[in-house]
Order: sequence, then C-alpha cells, then structure tokens
Amino acid sequence: MKLIIEIDGKKHIDSYLSILSVGILNCIEKGILTAAEAMDILYSPKLINMFESVSPSVSDAIHLGTELEDVVNIIPTKLSESIDQIKKIIMSVCKLPLTIINIFFTV
Repeated sequence: MKLIIEIDGKKHIDSYLSILSVGILNCIEKGILTAAEAMDILYSPKLINMFESVSPSVSDAIHLGTELEDVVNIIPTKLSESIDQIKKIIMSVCKLPLTIINIFFTV
C-alpha cells in the first residue's frame, strides 16, 4: 500500500510537517514510538537537505530530530529538553488552516 499526500504551497507544507512532527514527538514522549522509529518516519538525514531550501526552520527541526536517538543513548535525561527544543522550532512555523489538495491511496 502506498499513501501519497499532495500539498500545495510552502505555508501548507510547513504546517503539515509541523503537525506530523509534533505528533511524532508526542508519541516518543508517551513511549508509543522510539527515537529510531521516528527517524524512519520523518527525522531522516536525507530529508534535511530536501527541506532546507523550502523551509529552513523545518529543516532545522528535522536535523535536531535526527539526534534524538543519540540523546536517548548518551544522555537520556535530556530527551524531554531536546523534544521541547524541536517543538519550539516547529510551533514557530506552523500556520493554519492547512489545505490538503489531494490524498491518494494505492494498494
């Protein structure tokens, strides 16, 4: 199965990624996702460059997200602080309302 979401415009892309990011961070905090799983979903180093030209702030947040697994392994007591730092960046770029142009599901 494949999910393709089409979003038009930088503001809407920023908002969608912000919402996705906050949801992922909340799941990490609640123990639903691990930092490694979060990297598979959004916090991948390959996405940093992809979003750098579109949204430097989102790119910065993704970069910090790629470091969460290291934080968990090296200084686990700083995980909450790291998550809060990412949320602060993300909330500064989130602009609503969010308009999704098309959602496609394929099997």
